[in-house]
Amino acid sequence: MKKRNPSVYVLIAFFLLILVLFYALSHKYLFVQKASVTTPTPTPFIFKSYTAPTIEKKQVYKIVMIGDSMTAALGPHGGGLSDYMNLLYKKNIKDPQRIIIDNYAKSSNILAVSDELTKKTTISEYTFGPLLSEDFDLILVESYGYNPLSQFGIQGGLIQQNLALDKLMKLLITTHPHAAIVFVATIAPNIENYAKQTQPNESAEDRAKLVEERISYIKNHIQFAVSHNIPLINIYQKSLTENGDGNMIYINPIDDIHPSFVGVDFIGHEIGNFIYDNKILPQ
Repeated sequence: MKKRNPSVYVLIAFFLLILVLFYALSHKYLFVQKASVTTPTPTPFIFKSYTAPTIEKKQVYKIVMIGDSMTAALGPHGGGLSDYMNLLYKKNIKDPQRIIIDNYAKSSNILAVSDELTKKTTISEYTFGPLLSEDFDLILVESYGYNPLSQFGIQGGLIQQNLALDKLMKLLITTHPHAAIVFVATIAPNIENYAKQTQPNESAEDRAKLVEERISYIKNHIQFAVSHNIPLINIYQKSLTENGDGNMIYINPIDDIHPSFVGVDFIGHEIGNFIYDNKILPQ
């Protein structure tokens, strides 16, 4: 048998080595290429402090309101608040401005706010579109304190309130970056008389517990605003008597819970003056 020339084996081995190296380098190149185009994971939006946008001066401003039945008492289009604000913004006779208010507030708690944001809301004979689909210049966020999350206990409920407010702020800042956000703390309940007309069989001790729970939510709402640099209309503080209880003049004697006519007027003036004096909506 004829022997092969050893140089042939050397050439074959060299050729196989070249193929192996080429294969390895080509796959390394592909790996590097794939790694270089990998989409980075987006950083989640962490809400720490609110920076209000600059609102451009307009002839017509739109305000939306959310909250519980304490805010619903102002009426679907703001009632006296609307009248008062339109008087304020018509002071400049040569350049009068107009205020439109849609009040989404109803007897609900803070966890139900997503329904108002994403679904149609019917208030009396009026139906409003989903709030997030509306174009507005200012949103007033009331505490929902009179509809506490009692099923979680006070501390657990306050945690849920904070989580809901954090989620709400992120959503509003993301979807409506050019609209201002202002928090509202409504009038204080009266410890001795709370719900006497509607719940006459409650003991004084139980009545005090109901008030304590509601005040906890209102104060937590205030604290959330302060700690996150959110403008706050603190009607709660201004509605207290000298001994630190809710002033009965602002509370409806029919149920000893909701605002009286004087209370509704008081709330409207406090909100209107804050917005006007602080130029939240420029004149």
